Amino acid sequence: MTKPNNGYKTTLMENEKNRDGVMSILFEAKSYDGKRIRLTHVQWLHIVFFHPEVEGEQDKIKHVLKEPKVVVEGATVDTRICYRMFGATPVSRKYLAVVIKVLDAEGFIMTSYFTERIRRGRVLWKKSAL
Repeated sequence: MTKPNNGYKTTLMENEKNRDGVMSILFEAKSYDGKRIRLTHVQWLHIVFFHPEVEGEQDKIKHVLKEPKVVVEGATVDTRICYRMFGATPVSRKYLAVVIKVLDAEGFIMTSYFTERIRRGRVLWKKSAL
């Protein structure tokens, strides 16, 4: 019996499973809205291949998830881009963007990169000024 392939998500998840059939998770963190967000080893390799400046910045990624400045809707309804400005980065003062795919009460990191600006789009959440 063969498993149906539901596209990229299923293929990615199947490729990330270890010998015991368990996904290899690099870390999990709670997001600003209480969702459990995970980063797998395979996805981390993808991120640092395309964005090598992010290597070694896992603590900043966790910080962005927990305390973003703003969250904008991504390319699809179930994706979000979390932004937070950092003064000291490998590429000068920039925002760190963390793109997540949300599935009910949890989600996973798709990519992360440094950028000079926040992408235009529907703002889903913004940190209130106190």
